Amino acid sequence: MNNQVDIGNTMNKITTKLTLLIIAMAAVLFSHANSFAEEIPGRNYAKIGDYEIAYREWGTSGTPIMVIHGIPLNTVLWSKVGPLLAEQGYHVFAPGQLGLSHTKGPFDADYSLKGQAELMTRFAEEVIGKPYILYGHDLGGGVAQIMVTDADLKRRNEVSKIIIGNAAVLDMWPVPEAIAAIEAAKSADAKAIFTPEKVGEMVTAFASAGLMEPSKTLSPEIRADLLANYAENDETRQHFINYLKAMDNKWTVEASPKMVMWNRPAMLLWGVNDKFQPPYTSGVALARIMPHARWEYLQGAHFYPLEVPQEVVNAVVAFDQQ
Repeated sequence: MNNQVDIGNTMNKITTKLTLLIIAMAAVLFSHANSFAEEIPGRNYAKIGDYEIAYREWGTSGTPIMVIHGIPLNTVLWSKVGPLLAEQGYHVFAPGQLGLSHTKGPFDADYSLKGQAELMTRFAEEVIGKPYILYGHDLGGGVAQIMVTDADLKRRNEVSKIIIGNAAVLDMWPVPEAIAAIEAAKSADAKAIFTPEKVGEMVTAFASAGLMEPSKTLSPEIRADLLANYAENDETRQHFINYLKAMDNKWTVEASPKMVMWNRPAMLLWGVNDKFQPPYTSGVALARIMPHARWEYLQGAHFYPLEVPQEVVNAVVAFDQQ
């Protein structure tokens, strides 16, 4: 009986922490924002082994660039940058990580950053098939570091240049805002905790906390895309739980120091108002490892590709043409 009481108390504490996190992060109420001019393209699916990798694509020719999102935004993170890069002559591929998007795969898959790096490598081999620019943001930036430092993955990836933005570096993640969610995902009652309503609130709150003016940035279309991903689909919601359980910084602790050996063009592109991965902590740490990298600041917060897309594109084009 005492054991049951202890378990009940533990679950109540986890649920309470998760609820408090959502309330704290959802300080800004959303108002309807005008839809941005570029329509969010539908998803394509690349069948690769046991996986169906969901991806968005802009452009049909030109220099390939693969952009990798982090948590909790899926490929919609690139919905404003993608069409602008295509206008500049780039062929943009935005694959979705398993657990953070509509990508489908077995539930016993490797959801770690190393597993995601393997999946993104297979996507590059099968879909892109030639040298490309790699741009990773948030946990996608951690994935990108693994892709170009792991001995096997580095050999298989034809990365000509790399861009890393507001990324997971060394042991400087997970951020405190994510720890309660990770604890809940690891609990025995995770499915009961991660209801569609709770997941929807969590994703909305986390996304809003990473923006300077979420009411102006997260359009109804973007929010609907995210909620369809995380909150309205039992399969993707279970993948999300599995992804949270696998969040472990040991992979970036191993990969980040090896970035010193990256001897091709590199750019660190950081939003200066990021409270999750500030430029003066994780940004500076990576800059010290990669003193040869071009270093650019943008007047945006963590999810700056949604806030200052033209500035992102200007920086990418200038970097590529230097």
